[in-house]
Amino acid sequence: MKAFEAFVAERYLKTRRKGAFVRTLTRYARWGIGLGVFVLVVVQALMNGFRDEIQANLFTATGHFTVNFFAGEIPDTPRALAIIRATPGVVAASPMRLERGLLKSAIPGAPPEGVAVKGIDPATAHGTSSIFDSLQPSPVEQMGEGELVVGKELARNIGLRVGDTVSITFMRADLGLGGLQPKMAGFKVAGIFESHISEYDQRWVFIHLEDAKRMAGTDQADFIEVRASSVEAIETVKPAALKALNEGAKGPFSATDLRDTNRSLFSALQFQKLLFALILAFIVVLAAFNIVAILVLFITEKRRDLGVLLALGATPRQIQRIFELQGVRICAVGSAWGMGLAVPTCWILDHWKLVKLPPALYDFITYVPFKLSLWDLAAVAVFPLLVAWAASRYPARRAAEVNPVDALRAE
Repeated sequence: MKAFEAFVAERYLKTRRKGAFVRTLTRYARWGIGLGVFVLVVVQALMNGFRDEIQANLFTATGHFTVNFFAGEIPDTPRALAIIRATPGVVAASPMRLERGLLKSAIPGAPPEGVAVKGIDPATAHGTSSIFDSLQPSPVEQMGEGELVVGKELARNIGLRVGDTVSITFMRADLGLGGLQPKMAGFKVAGIFESHISEYDQRWVFIHLEDAKRMAGTDQADFIEVRASSVEAIETVKPAALKALNEGAKGPFSATDLRDTNRSLFSALQFQKLLFALILAFIVVLAAFNIVAILVLFITEKRRDLGVLLALGATPRQIQRIFELQGVRICAVGSAWGMGLAVPTCWILDHWKLVKLPPALYDFITYVPFKLSLWDLAAVAVFPLLVAWAASRYPARRAAEVNPVDALRAE
């Protein structure tokens, strides 16, 4: 019998003999729902794109997570590295030390620049960071002791070129003849990188791990950077690595990743996505509730037809389903229009990077990204249909309550 209800609902929607006003309202309701669905899909794709691009840039510039020891230096760095590399899901692991200092070029009168100095193992650092993909003129694996690499913006700011000599004053004191003196060391610029992340390009320099150890007076690393098979794998790989290092119990090793240190940023992005979705959903709700007015007019116009159907044996439940189906079909057509336009639009804008961003706004995102999610598309497709079904129930019930005798007598 459901085929009967669908057939009648479709005939009512396609009739051309009369009811031009109702057809016009139906057309506008479909356009309104289509516009709401289009905007919802585009905004959801936009928020997904920004979140994914920010996360991708952060996690490609550094390791997925960093292992450290509660007392400072890792007591047995080679052993810890071997355990981490043996953990399933670990792609690469590299030891490092982190210092702070003032970098000064050999140019007379050049002011010193505050920098973060990262001591790296040239043989393994490239496995955990994509910063070195852009390193010129030689790969990071060829960096020797007494050499360093700097970011493109830092090199431009203080006029550095490959082969220049610089000095770094470390935030460490050394006891000399004149008392406590800051430790200093000279380095040769071996290369220049460009990560497109201002913090790294302006404030980071990389030196050989052995130079950093010598400056600290130790033979151990401070941290171990680890890269997992994917960002999603961090959830399982990080606990597994810590469990192996701490031998199954809670121990001296801990780990942090950029999602921990930037939790407020990602939470804000997620909240913005939810907020925009709720606000824009009202467009769909308002358009869907126009269906109430359309169905009321339909029922008034088709009152005699309803009386005939009921007199011929149609049940009130079937009459109710007819108008519920009408409301859902009106919404489904509008949703299909909106979805059919939004999905290719997002794909084209993202694939061809058509919407550019000014460099001053985001230094590591050069265009507006649009990333479609199947879950978001499913939610946007189902939500208007549920709203349309809920909006159709009241006029549909009123149609089911029509008395066939009264309807036919009125005619």
